[in-house]
Amino acid sequence: MANCFQLSVITADGPLLQGSASACRLPVEGGSVGVLAHHAPMLCALREGEARFRMEDGTEKRLQLSGGIADVRDNTVTVLAGHARLAETE
Repeated sequence: MANCFQLSVITADGPLLQGSASACRLPVEGGSVGVLAHHAPMLCALREGEARFRMEDGTEKRLQLSGGIADVRDNTVTVLAGHARLAETE
């Protein structure tokens, strides 16, 4: 899909979430940042908090992160976190 990006969430235990997403909101110092397809390159520190991902199929995935970093470039979002817990939403 043209309005999606490749998503990878990786923890110390290995990959937690991978796929095609249309949007995400990441917890950063001072608030949160939203990412859509074709976002400008960015590298940011993540604080402890909730990350939300809208997947290509329309489902929303929520992760509770312990912190980490996010690398956004070339229509790809890579989240590296020490610990994360995935919770399905309706």
